[in-house]
Amino acid sequence: MKLLLKLILVVIGVLSAVNLLTLDQAARVHTPAGSASAGAAPSSRTLFKQNCAKCHGDDGSGDTSMGRIFGPPDFTDSGWWAKNSSKAEHVRVITKGKKNMPAFGKKLTKAQIAGLATYVQQFKNKEK
Repeated sequence: MKLLLKLILVVIGVLSAVNLLTLDQAARVHTPAGSASAGAAPSSRTLFKQNCAKCHGDDGSGDTSMGRIFGPPDFTDSGWWAKNSSKAEHVRVITKGKKNMPAFGKKLTKAQIAGLATYVQQFKNKEK
């Protein structure tokens, strides 16, 4: 029964993620060409919210419904930072993925990935 519940939650999560990505793509297509944000690159914060927060949470704790399913690291945990402080390693994981985390190397530019790796480091200072 627990397995069935997990499977249902995963399917709901995947469908929600696809729906959000579809809505995001539709919003980009319908952005007026004369709009100030039409050509602007999204900030690292925006990229984190769009691509990472579903699992890692806005606060980096991983305490989300998707996070409880996939078990992402808690970026606010000093113990995690003691073992995972390398920005180069963060760039590699974002680019290639790891365990349940998908790879973003084909979806994001190298500059966006580097920005995300830097953005994640801000959670180090928000330890519980």
